[in-house]
Formats: sequence, C-alpha cells, structure tokens
Amino acid sequence: MVTEAARWRRQMARPVLDWYAAVEGVDAVMLGGSTARGDADRWSDVEIGVFWRQPPTPAERLAVAGAAEVRLVNVDGPPWDDQLYLGEPRPDGLMVEVAHTLTQTVERALDELLKGKPDGQVMQLAQGIIDGREVIGPRAELIAGWQERVATYPRDLAIAVVRHNGNIEKFWRWRMFFERDNPLLVAREFVRMTNQLLNVLYALNGRYSGHVLAFKRLDALDLPLAPPSLAARIRAVFDRPAPEGAQTLHDLIEETFDLVEHHLPEVDVDLLRATFHSERKPLESAD
Repeated sequence: MVTEAARWRRQMARPVLDWYAAVEGVDAVMLGGSTARGDADRWSDVEIGVFWRQPPTPAERLAVAGAAEVRLVNVDGPPWDDQLYLGEPRPDGLMVEVAHTLTQTVERALDELLKGKPDGQVMQLAQGIIDGREVIGPRAELIAGWQERVATYPRDLAIAVVRHNGNIEKFWRWRMFFERDNPLLVAREFVRMTNQLLNVLYALNGRYSGHVLAFKRLDALDLPLAPPSLAARIRAVFDRPAPEGAQTLHDLIEETFDLVEHHLPEVDVDLLRATFHSERKPLESAD
C-alpha cells in the first residue's frame, strides 16, 4: 500500500527526475528511500540517485530546473550530495536529497561487496538500489542489472557482517555509567549494542544495512529470523529503568547468538559470547 504522502512526493519529484535524466553525462536516475518504497509519512524527505558517466560540475548540480533552492552539501566525491527544496526555500519547502555518483564507482563497489567485503556505505547503496523506482535515463537498464546483482545476499557477506557486528564488547559499561548517574552514556551504550544487534539480524536475514537510519521504523523491520517481539523489546531497552533495559538487551543478544549458531555455523559463536560475557570488576577503595 502506497501512502498519500508518498504519492504526493512522487508527483513533486517527477520533474526533477526528468530534468536530471536529460542532462548530458547522466546515465540513469532513480527515486529511492521511503518515497520509492511507498511508506513515506509527513516527516519524509525525497531521495534521488543520479548516476553519471563523468563527474558533474558545480554548475550542473546548481542548475536544477524547478527547484526553489539548491545546496551543495559536499564538493569532494564521489559521491556528491545535494539538497534541493521544492515549492518553497528551506525550511518550508519539500527537501530532496540528491546523491550523485559515477556509474563506474557503483560497478566497482558492488564487485567488492558481492565478494563478501562489508562496507557500510556500499551496503546502504545496495539497499537504495533495491528500493529504487521510477528509473529513467539513457542507460536506465543499468539499474535493473544492479538490482538483479544485489537481489541475492551473499553468504560470505553475511558471515563477515555477523563476525564484525556480533563482536559486542564491554557490555558491563552500562553499569559503570549507571552508577555514575550518567543516563546520556548509558543510552549511548544501549544504542551502540542495539545497532550491532540489528546489523547482525539484518545480515542473518539477507538484508543490507549500513546506517542506523536503516532501523528508523522498528515496526517495519520484517525480519523472519529474529527474537520474538523484537520491536517491543527494543523499545523496552530504552523505556524501562536501566537495569531492566540492560537485562532485556542482554536476552535479545543471547537469543540472536542462538540464531546465528543455528543458521550460520561458519561463525564462531563461542568466541562472540566470550567477548560479550567479559566483565570488568570495579576495584574497591582501600581503607
């Protein structure tokens, strides 16, 4: 089901897609993110990917027809990122985040990713390609080819991601910060470990994730291989008093290790558990 917010954003973005597709040097353009998936809400921006044969000039990036305002977010690339505002200049206009990159850069990055070499930005790119819709441009077939390539998540990549993110160390630090009455650092530790946990579960389910914003809709995680009531229990980690939240997070991690042990036997789960269970005992003051 496509939300009304997504429909309106697609309509607003279409002239921008058409404009980029007609620029000399552009191979293909696609709509991405929540607007492409159809689950955009009133907070959602629009994401557009532009794939070039050669680096775009600042003048080409600034000349978008129909934009009320264009901001060049970075000069060095690839990728190059821009923010466009449609309808009105910021802060009232609809923001469109444009990611420019080179076609050959995407080809090389996907080659490395599919060899089982995890990279957060490239995994984010892969998921963006999967989500891509309304693809146009003189070489639009490129994106269909990329979508076919990344449709099957490589097992070697899952193993590498789980080995890296499953190394959840220093669980004990939440207790140190709790005793120091520092809820900010308690929350930071919970976020760090929850993010690692979700990266493991995404890899276990053959889903690309390279950024914490991949998890911004907890009720839409759609992970068949996961601890039960995952979204509700993640919320409980942060909603309950720290000792209760820590116990909930501890249980989620242990249950996830059980899943890894069953579905990815190539991963040494005993090693991951040894790291996770490591403790640092506080030193008592000498009298």
